[in-house]
Amino acid sequence: MTSAPGALDRGLGILRLVAQHRRLPVSGIADALGLSRATAYRLVERLREEGWLISEGHGGPVRLGPVAAQLAAAALESVNLRDVAIPVLRELVEATGETANLAVPNGAEMVFVAREHPLRTVSVGAHPGGTRPFATTSLGRAYLMALPEPRRSAFTTPELEKKLDVMRARGWSEDRREYDPSSCCCGAPIRDHTGEPVGALSVAGVAERMDPVLDEVGPQVRDAAARISASLGYLPPVPAARVIPD
Repeated sequence: MTSAPGALDRGLGILRLVAQHRRLPVSGIADALGLSRATAYRLVERLREEGWLISEGHGGPVRLGPVAAQLAAAALESVNLRDVAIPVLRELVEATGETANLAVPNGAEMVFVAREHPLRTVSVGAHPGGTRPFATTSLGRAYLMALPEPRRSAFTTPELEKKLDVMRARGWSEDRREYDPSSCCCGAPIRDHTGEPVGALSVAGVAERMDPVLDEVGPQVRDAAARISASLGYLPPVPAARVIPD
């Protein structure tokens, strides 16, 4: 049996919500988290007293305060994308038996910065520093999926935009023998604390092996990229919460 959320759970919920929306009125916090107005005002006041939140004018919306900013800055300074990603790449290799990659954008290409190989004698190979184009690879498409307009339009066509819409809806990209007829791969974007895409993760393998299982591996890559994004401070949209009793 799950116990009812306490003040700490509610306080953390408020901080996550404000971090995601940047600023919110207390009434909006109450509605989003299913709290009574009295409870929301009480918790927000406590968080303000401790420096986690600050108000914009008397009775105005609240945003993250100096204590939250200091904690976030300290966390970000200690995070290196490659260091965070390597253990996740190794987990993907173990789970899928295929090659896992990390790449970052440079111009209109993705540059490999890390790669973990399986023990298979035949696998897809590339070296750190190698590049892949945006339009025809899962790494590039994953990055484009998360890139906001109008910046994305500089790299896409109407046909590619339709493909990206499908990939964005499910959270992972694919390349079925489009860049290399001998391989298939799937990818997902990595976002930083601002929500900006800063790289992409992919799993690639020989087409005959990967094509039949791409729909199974894709969600694994999506979830792995989400874990890396979370380590970089990214907070995904907060789902509608159930009503929490006072």
